[in-house]
Amino acid sequence: MSTRDKIVAAGRRAMLEQGYEGTGLGPLLASIAVPKGSFYHFFASKEAFAAAVLAAYAGQYRTQRQALFAQADVSPLARIERHLLQLEQDTLAEGNVAGCLYGVLALAAPGLGGELRGKLNEVFACWETDLAALIEEAQQAGEVDAGLDPREAAAHLIDCYEGTVIRARADDPAAAFARFRKFALAALGAGAKGPTGAPLS
Repeated sequence: MSTRDKIVAAGRRAMLEQGYEGTGLGPLLASIAVPKGSFYHFFASKEAFAAAVLAAYAGQYRTQRQALFAQADVSPLARIERHLLQLEQDTLAEGNVAGCLYGVLALAAPGLGGELRGKLNEVFACWETDLAALIEEAQQAGEVDAGLDPREAAAHLIDCYEGTVIRARADDPAAAFARFRKFALAALGAGAKGPTGAPLS
């Protein structure tokens, strides 16, 4: 692993565990035995560093998401459910985290510069776009209420997920994620009609 990649990986861990504002560059670099001079060789500032961490994190999850969403042998609604399950598994696998990195940076957004806030908005929008396309596919299959706006529904699911991650830190994580999946899927399917036009039970 290159020095830059080591710093980015350490930044991911630190920001997920301590939040953006709680991540100090000194302790982070000391934990991986990298001098500050090397850090500033790669990153002009802490915000530029956070942008690199965000880009790596978002790229990993978009690749995973697109592979799952492309599984044409699985129904669209089942793919949405698998996506929600994957989010849960990935979040819990991170251990003692402050939340999804998107949410972690969103909490710090009032104090961030415009460029980093813009990148954060871009990754949220990208997630919404991917999920909205799958919701629209599920509508065409009669699995999701055709009256829903796919983009709004996708944004709502993401908002609920970010809130679930916060609640999971304070309470029973399994119960928090189970509630999220149950009500998210129920809301999508409410009013949906199957291929014959009959309401889905």
